Amino acid sequence: MAINQRQFEQLTEMGISLWEHKILAGNHNSSNKDNGKAAIDYLAQTEVTLSDLLTKQVFIDILQSVDISIGEVSYKKNHLDLGLFNWYFNSTENNEIAIYCDNNNLFSPSIAKISQSPTLKKKLWQTITQKLL
Repeated sequence: MAINQRQFEQLTEMGISLWEHKILAGNHNSSNKDNGKAAIDYLAQTEVTLSDLLTKQVFIDILQSVDISIGEVSYKKNHLDLGLFNWYFNSTENNEIAIYCDNNNLFSPSIAKISQSPTLKKKLWQTITQKLL
């Protein structure tokens, strides 16, 4: 069940945490292996990678568009926690990897790849506005 920003803030103020299914890098369910599909690995996130992202104008624009301040962004092992959603960056070099959202988890190529491609930028904006806002 999806909730909007206002509902999320109200639940947070009441001390109610939201449960969501999170996909861990390399720990996909066994059905992926049974189907012969390769598991997608995600770029590890560190303080250095987060600092580097904060210098990219595209990333700053995205944060501003979803009304998230730089201070609200934290890094986890394999994703960025933006409060409203988690952002996973695909580590594969395959250009066919789609930008999509699943259970408040955003999956995309790296910001470097997105910033070089108008098509990827457009797809990212569409995904954010349609699935996360």
